[in-house]
Amino acid sequence: MLLKREFFERPPDTVARELIGSIMIVRQDGVATRVRIEETEAYGGLDDPASHAFRGPTPRSAIMFDKAGVLYIYRSYGIHWCMNVVTERVGIASAVLLRAGQILPSSASQPSLGGTSRLLRGPGILTRELGIGGVDNGADCCQGTPARFRFERRDEPLSFEIGVSERIGISQNRERMSRYFIVASPAISKRR
Repeated sequence: MLLKREFFERPPDTVARELIGSIMIVRQDGVATRVRIEETEAYGGLDDPASHAFRGPTPRSAIMFDKAGVLYIYRSYGIHWCMNVVTERVGIASAVLLRAGQILPSSASQPSLGGTSRLLRGPGILTRELGIGGVDNGADCCQGTPARFRFERRDEPLSFEIGVSERIGISQNRERMSRYFIVASPAISKRR
């Protein structure tokens, strides 16, 4: 079942946790690639110094104040693209960073960890391997036919354990427990 806008119209930590195990569908050149989301991080807005929206809307962060379910894509350190899904209601800035996943074999409906899928370890690798870049900033994951991006609800009950930790790769508000991941997944970021 496809995730509707109401799914994303919730606090970022709720969405980040519930995106773990969901399937992101990316369409490009007539081919649909299915990716199981295995690591996320939640970012608030005015209450989160690590968020790009902490100081209010700027030309770069204005999309975080937009409707839930649109993508916020930015270049990190001028090197690689990072993909976020905006959460909450219009005017309340927050987003979920997609940190890692696995490209699923096209025939698998219930993939298992360590199968023949390809690892997308890290937000830069995830976007590079899926052909995602600045042109996708603002894409709506909840509208349009056919949509370039869609998310499918994860299966319940869960066949994996969800871990929680501090966010990584940031310099402010590091202690916030807003990183979610599939425990024992080979795709997740390694903490130093």
